[in-house]
Amino acid sequence: MGDGEQRILVGDAVQTRRKDARTGVENRAQWVVRAIREEGIDLAAVSDSGELRRVPHAYALEHLQLAYASTAHGVQGETADASIVGPDVDAAGLYVGLTRGRLHNVAIVVARTDDDARERAARSMMRGTPELTMHDAVRAAAGERRRAARDPWASMETGPVVGVPTAGRGIGM
Repeated sequence: MGDGEQRILVGDAVQTRRKDARTGVENRAQWVVRAIREEGIDLAAVSDSGELRRVPHAYALEHLQLAYASTAHGVQGETADASIVGPDVDAAGLYVGLTRGRLHNVAIVVARTDDDARERAARSMMRGTPELTMHDAVRAAAGERRRAARDPWASMETGPVVGVPTAGRGIGM
């Protein structure tokens, strides 16, 4: 039995949901259940690394989940045989989801017509926070440098507050 009373059996794809230094498992690591023994549950890494771990039953009850499906954030950096991306993801989620499958990648779009489906997929590609360009970063840094180098008393003359701070008394009126 796993987290949330999920029934976990030998051969199931699972995910560890809490780092445990004693057993050497990381949060969000993907495994296949190799054996369920009295001493614990034997796990084999889904990757080609050949890693094997044994987690105690108490850990499995609280922190082991079935992992046949995952969020786009949960599979970042992973590779699977197939990947399916659901509707209404942003551009980053669409990219991550459609680059995880070794053999097969699918994006699901709910629409009444093919044209509507293409339009919705295109809108999905435009959703999200655009990445800054190098020009944007240089312009922002220059603005921060100007702001940091400014004379703090000069802003008092042009800012919304009129007057000069007086030591210990706040803003003079």
